[in-house]
Amino acid sequence: MRVLVSFLMALSLIALMPRCQGQGVQDLLPALVEKIAGLWHSDEVEFLGHSCRYSQRPSFYRWELYFNGRMWCPGWAPFTGRSRTRSPSGAIEHATRDFVQKALQSNLITEEDARIWLEH
Repeated sequence: MRVLVSFLMALSLIALMPRCQGQGVQDLLPALVEKIAGLWHSDEVEFLGHSCRYSQRPSFYRWELYFNGRMWCPGWAPFTGRSRTRSPSGAIEHATRDFVQKALQSNLITEEDARIWLEH
């Protein structure tokens, strides 16, 4: 699936790139690869004293580009916060909100802790 998404995104980016005289594909390829690779992102964050991870990856839904977000805390919470949005930063934000709501429902955090994360 990732290969298909990467291929479709590469074709989309090539179609959107301006045509320049004297510039070959070999000159555009590094920039194209950098753009595509930048769509995937994952990192680690401390959340209420626990080591947690989050990630964002592109996907296509009905021929439109979306970003799927995930947040999870291995060893602490048995669930994952998930989201699908049109923006990369929104995917992580909404996955975090989903995670906080699930943590509140599971009594892992207090309403006060949840309010801090949900009001942003």
